Amino acid sequence: MTRKVLWAALLASIPPAALLGQGAAPAPAVRTVTLPSPGSPLVAVQLQFEVGSIDDPAGKEGLAALTGMMLTSAGTSERSYAELVDALYPMAASIDVGTDRELTVISGMVHVDTLPAYTALLTEAVLSPGFAASDFARNKEQLEAYLTNTLRATNDELLGLEALQQVLFAGHPYEHSPAGTVQGLAAIGLDDVEAFYASHFTRARLTVGVAGGHPEGYPASLAATLAALPVGGEAARPAAPEPARPEGRSFTLIAKKTDSVGIHFGHPLPLTRADADYYPLMVANSYLGEHRTFHGRLMQQLRGERGLNYGDYSYVEHWEAPPFTSAPSPGVARRRQYFSVWIRPVQPPTAHFALRAGLYEVDRLIERGLTAEELDLTRAFLVNYSKLWAQTLPDRLGFLMDSEYLGMPYWIDEIETRLAALDLETVNAAVRKYLSTDAYEAVLVTDDAETVKAWLEADEPSPIEYNAAKPEAILEADKAIQARKVAPTSVTIAPVGAMFEGEAAPE
Repeated sequence: MTRKVLWAALLASIPPAALLGQGAAPAPAVRTVTLPSPGSPLVAVQLQFEVGSIDDPAGKEGLAALTGMMLTSAGTSERSYAELVDALYPMAASIDVGTDRELTVISGMVHVDTLPAYTALLTEAVLSPGFAASDFARNKEQLEAYLTNTLRATNDELLGLEALQQVLFAGHPYEHSPAGTVQGLAAIGLDDVEAFYASHFTRARLTVGVAGGHPEGYPASLAATLAALPVGGEAARPAAPEPARPEGRSFTLIAKKTDSVGIHFGHPLPLTRADADYYPLMVANSYLGEHRTFHGRLMQQLRGERGLNYGDYSYVEHWEAPPFTSAPSPGVARRRQYFSVWIRPVQPPTAHFALRAGLYEVDRLIERGLTAEELDLTRAFLVNYSKLWAQTLPDRLGFLMDSEYLGMPYWIDEIETRLAALDLETVNAAVRKYLSTDAYEAVLVTDDAETVKAWLEADEPSPIEYNAAKPEAILEADKAIQARKVAPTSVTIAPVGAMFEGEAAPE
């Protein structure tokens, strides 16, 4: 069967009323975002639902993520999950899902020759989920295992990052992990998933994205098919209020059996990529500690000069799964962001000094700013480096859809435009305005929380010893670092077994 015949069959399978707008009342159009690439043999499809963990009901945290998984890692009304996987296998395709605080993105990429068959399976999964009890139990267990095994037991770095968000957004809709809480997941029943799907996975919350060498008319036909979803309503969309600014310097020590000490600290930021001040901060942040690069001050000073750990980075927005990613991830756009510093695990004897060294470098940036030469060099690097973040069709489409969600031009292009117009005073003024080491939240993952608490509260000098000779300039800087006051406002010890536990659902 030729590609044209397959495509004609797909169009014929769409109800005429959906294509032609027939019926008693025309359905509201589904939003579409397209990124055509006529020469490409590949087609990327992304269904962006404005549904995330901020929509989870109190006491049933994790419901949004679990519902998303029941549309992608589960059977449909027509076939079991095993049969769905078997049908996707010869296409070398999958139906994937990611749920963050505000968005759930269902996605896949296929060769254009298999697009009709893939589209039929994708729309079947989204429009006719099977909600089998066995799929529900398996997906629920997977989320529970992420909280109790991955976060609590095996990945200290993800544990610290998720815990930092928990304290930065305490009392805020962003507070709990998209995976939910242990108690929240326990309280969710299959009927909750079915009701949440009906009320939240609606046309009003859907944007259809298509990129690549798709046939003419494909995005509109896909949107028309998905118009079978319930209409829904914009009014139900949860707000994302400005989070409370930290008062003083609050430390949360996660007590866990581990051989090292992981360190995160930061504070909310009142801006996103859509704001003009984001871009001067982006440049300053790249100078301070671009993720997984070696040119940043944090990396050079803590790892390069002092050999404290594997890596040290800073961020002016949420970075998804940093232990596993080397570039920003699409699909995690948020209306509220935060500044943070990630000091990858250090040996316990150097933890106090490493914390102070991280704070010292942020202080240095605030007080000194960048020089004209540093600005030019960092800007040139960032303009070129950012273009590497969108090498694939799914990434380019995802960043475009994120930009649409935030109400701004395409982010990757905006970086070059905005950075070209920056001057030194604008960059340094943004640093002074938005970054602070006077008020922040910090999370340390440690085996000896009581000892860490004691040295934090004593706030005495923390000299460091090296196994090899160091330049005099480093030794001089160390004198200031080891004596820098941390002056914690509060120090709380949290057993790792209590992390992400949540509270029992209300009666």
